[in-house]
Amino acid sequence: MLGPGRGAGRLLWMCERMATAPLASDLVPRLWRAARARGVDAPDWGGTTSPGDCALPPDRYRALLAERATGVRIAPQGDAVRVTAPPGAVIRLWNGATSTLHIGDGEETPPLLPPDYPSDPSAGRTGAAVFTRGDRVGAGWLGVYSAIRG
Repeated sequence: MLGPGRGAGRLLWMCERMATAPLASDLVPRLWRAARARGVDAPDWGGTTSPGDCALPPDRYRALLAERATGVRIAPQGDAVRVTAPPGAVIRLWNGATSTLHIGDGEETPPLLPPDYPSDPSAGRTGAAVFTRGDRVGAGWLGVYSAIRG
């Protein structure tokens, strides 16, 4: 590990993804130091222009950003969860042992949580998670796990 901080492991992962294998031993530390010098300690940042030392061509860099869950929003509201997720992201909602699956389309959607089933002793324990090709974010008990991210 190159350094401490919330999200540090995920930032390192992002730096590794922006370097090619033959250049990784040189580029990853440079990318890390450049990010940390700008106060970046997590893999999520705005913009579509790659960092100066990124070894990926622009189209592959944009594809890497598309795999991130940056910008995903999960807002539990009673018996629904408002979710904004990129197109193609998997939205999983649960209530106890029952779950539903939705596919993100880039717009905010208010999918309902699955109904309570009286025979389910875990009914009422609700949550939501969004999965992209390379990332995830969650709410409910998974929100605590998502907050670790490092």
